Amino acid sequence: MEDAQPQLQTAAGPADRPIRFADILPATPSIDAATLRDLEVLSTTSRGGTTLLALVDRTRSRVGQRCLRQFLQAPATSAEEILARQQAHRAIASAAERYRRILDGADTDGTERYLSSNWQLPTEHPGVVQVGAVAFRFGWRKAYLSDVAGGQARVASLLGAAMELRANLDAGLLQRLRDVFEAILEAPDVQELTRLSTRTSAGGRTAFDQLARGEGKSQLDELVAAVGTVEAMWSLAVDTEEHGWSYPRPSSHFIADALYHPFLGANSVANNVNCDDHVHVCFITGPNMAGKSTFLKAVALSMLLAHVGAGVPAKSLEFPPVGTIFSSVNVSESLSAGESFYLAEVRRIRALALALQRGSAFAILDEPLRGTNVYDATEATIAITTRLAARNDVLVLIASHLAEVVPAMTDDRRVLLLHFAADTSGEQPRFDYRLRDGMSAQRLGMTLLRQEQVLALLGDV
Repeated sequence: MEDAQPQLQTAAGPADRPIRFADILPATPSIDAATLRDLEVLSTTSRGGTTLLALVDRTRSRVGQRCLRQFLQAPATSAEEILARQQAHRAIASAAERYRRILDGADTDGTERYLSSNWQLPTEHPGVVQVGAVAFRFGWRKAYLSDVAGGQARVASLLGAAMELRANLDAGLLQRLRDVFEAILEAPDVQELTRLSTRTSAGGRTAFDQLARGEGKSQLDELVAAVGTVEAMWSLAVDTEEHGWSYPRPSSHFIADALYHPFLGANSVANNVNCDDHVHVCFITGPNMAGKSTFLKAVALSMLLAHVGAGVPAKSLEFPPVGTIFSSVNVSESLSAGESFYLAEVRRIRALALALQRGSAFAILDEPLRGTNVYDATEATIAITTRLAARNDVLVLIASHLAEVVPAMTDDRRVLLLHFAADTSGEQPRFDYRLRDGMSAQRLGMTLLRQEQVLALLGDV
């Protein structure tokens, strides 16, 4: 597969402006809302269910969690950036306790609360400036000074932690983050804030507040975000260690050894899959409840974690870096928009086609085109699958009950046929959730109807 262009910019940036936090972490999500819902990245509709965010979140601050959410929504897109993140995570994990101590001392949440204070700035309240320190003896002025004193302490903690982080970020992407800290800490306004943070007089505190919540606020916001970025990376680093996940290797193909769904844990059934360079579509058949959907989501979540630069729930993984991670799983009709279920399915696949106009993609399609009759669904599935197989910029996993489409692609080396199965030798079907080569025409529709006594309850005909 063709590698996508990197999303992240170098820390050096254009020569006419300082290095900024946005040079390290992209601000625009590259994963669409439907995929985030399908994979339960940030939210879940399952009662008592978990999310990928909850699984990897070890942050202790609001800004740290915001940055972690941003990482999950805007993963890296090139092998270079992915490996840079992996290197940074490994370095942080090797000194996790030291980084945690520094981050705990930063008080980013307290700094944000102070910077968003509702107090008028001194220059917006002429009486305060004109009367000076004497005016602060009365009423609200005492409360104001007390809040500014707290703000000084919080900003001082932030600045101290930033200085300590600057001294400990020393390789690869961490070096780029150090450059961000360096640029902010050496800015004249931040240097002045460092000096004013120790002033205890009314005039000194007024001057500090005017600068901190005025001209210097944008730089303090950048510093808070930079510290939050380090905490998000710390979270991914320690989470990889805690789960015992392995760091994957960017490659031109997808090969997984003992891969499992991260929500199910290491004791769940793990599967192997080997997609050679020439494979662009994995077409997966099998009966209901055999494990197709869970496997699709397991692969997609592993691809997302891999692009974030984290470890993955597998013994080993090789994967192709892509520009878009995409899913079509929980498609729903929209009566208010006059959109039928089948039209919603078609439009979802159209969204994948549009994403491929912008660059490479990995996608999972779970039972696509099930909203129409079997004849149209078969014809449409063949048409879509053969076109996807002909592209060099996509890897797609398709789960389907339509065994009728398989003869049209049996001899196509670009399509890998895989299946799950059920053991029906007993009274009830049993599943081992093992992925196998080839196709399955096994059906359990009538078996499950009888198992649940639906036909008996409805009576004889």
